[in-house]
Amino acid sequence: MRFLRIVRSFLPFALVLLRDRNRFVLFGSSRTVTAARQRTRARELRETLLALGPTFVKIGQVLSTRPDVVPPVYAEEFAVLQDAVPSGPLGEMEPAAAGDLDRDAFDEFDPDPIAGGSLAQVHEARYRGQRVAVKVRRPGVVDLVETDLRVLRRLIPVIAMVAPARHRFSLRNLTGDFERIILEELDFEREGRVMDEIRANFAGDDSVLIPRRFPEVSSESVLTMSFVESIKITDVPALRAAGFDPEEVARKVANAYFEMGIEHGLFHGDPHPGNLGIDSRGRIVFYDFGMTGRFTREMQDAVVGLYLGVARRDMDGIIDILIDLGTLDPTVDRAAIAHVLGLVVEDLEGRGVTDWREIIAEAMAVLQSFPFRIPPDLMLVIRVGTVGEGVLRQIDPDFDFVAAARAFLVAHGYMWRGIEAVPRELRGDVIASARSAVRLPSALERVLDQVAQGELAIEGLKLETPLVAIGRVLAYALITAAWIVGSSVLTDTNPIFGAIGFTIATVMTVLFLVALRNARRAER
Repeated sequence: MRFLRIVRSFLPFALVLLRDRNRFVLFGSSRTVTAARQRTRARELRETLLALGPTFVKIGQVLSTRPDVVPPVYAEEFAVLQDAVPSGPLGEMEPAAAGDLDRDAFDEFDPDPIAGGSLAQVHEARYRGQRVAVKVRRPGVVDLVETDLRVLRRLIPVIAMVAPARHRFSLRNLTGDFERIILEELDFEREGRVMDEIRANFAGDDSVLIPRRFPEVSSESVLTMSFVESIKITDVPALRAAGFDPEEVARKVANAYFEMGIEHGLFHGDPHPGNLGIDSRGRIVFYDFGMTGRFTREMQDAVVGLYLGVARRDMDGIIDILIDLGTLDPTVDRAAIAHVLGLVVEDLEGRGVTDWREIIAEAMAVLQSFPFRIPPDLMLVIRVGTVGEGVLRQIDPDFDFVAAARAFLVAHGYMWRGIEAVPRELRGDVIASARSAVRLPSALERVLDQVAQGELAIEGLKLETPLVAIGRVLAYALITAAWIVGSSVLTDTNPIFGAIGFTIATVMTVLFLVALRNARRAER
């Protein structure tokens, strides 16, 4: 029944989208859809997701950060789902936490929720004389999510068959990505451990405050933590009234995120205004650790590499990093994407763009034409940057997220680490080229032996041609290629040696052409 309800809910949208591509579904020309109509469809789809319950609300929230899957107008509408789920009375919540939520263990327990989400809601209580916040999982949500995930596993292959080719790479991985995200958010024991780890990472740092967990009254479906009062991060009048400088607050929040992700490797992944605050001592308070990400050493190096690649206009290097991250399909047309990325970089530099959201929007607009996806942790990095920049600009309209990130990377030596890697890479290339040059004579000798023994067939040349002429052509061709490759590498390390190398390569090219002409004459 659930399968039928989901199919019935989405079938009208599927038919409309198919008719946009082919007017008569299976054939016909495409249709032009106005921006207003797109907005209306996005709004209707958002309401459908809300009506289908917690799983699909969470899907909408995740899709709001997935520009590789949905157009911007849909992402904007789905972002509304962050605050669209109403809270319910405690009587509805207690069955979900049966055996885990012992209200008698608390001195007091307020049955009216103070906050709610698609998977859980929060109540205020007192425990051993301390004020605490108790997060309780919604009733029946685990069974419902598991059922919906089974339905999605069946539907995604069908959707991928009719989806545009450029989206199939993302869709193949979407179910697994989403399943991991939602199952992690349903596990409050995991969330508690992550909160403890982030709290330990900031031990001794008086600029950040992470709530304390009470494990003895927590479980997989209940999370009890210290109640921390704070000023909402975007309430600028209240911040000023409390004596805080909004510009300084924005800088501290950004640096806290950079430190979490880049220094600690574990970061809070949901920086919307309801999850950030400033306490009476000016400390940044983080709430809700259901969505977190790991920033591995490989990702750190990739971020620095992407920055240096843009600075050096090294499009091939950027493409290699995107493939290593799993963002681009290894079979992508490298020449085409390098050309388009080069145009985007030139355009952004020409306009002096430093807006993170605009940079991401431009990049995603380019990648939409190619098979690409956003891995979960990279998606969270993009989400933190995009949502975080929007929040920080509500505090400080002139806040430059990209400049702040660059300053952090420079101050902590990450840019220098990336720069140091360049000579190592060039040194490796020079060594490889030198080894090839050393192996060249023996390789050439083996080729000539094969020619002499009649074991080598070369298209376009007759083996009756005098062997000396053929050998000379092959020798000049191999040596010329070696000098060109070696000179290209040397140019990056020492332009003078590179120029000498290219001069020798030019002479060898002339000798090669003369030898080729003589071989062709001898062939006649």
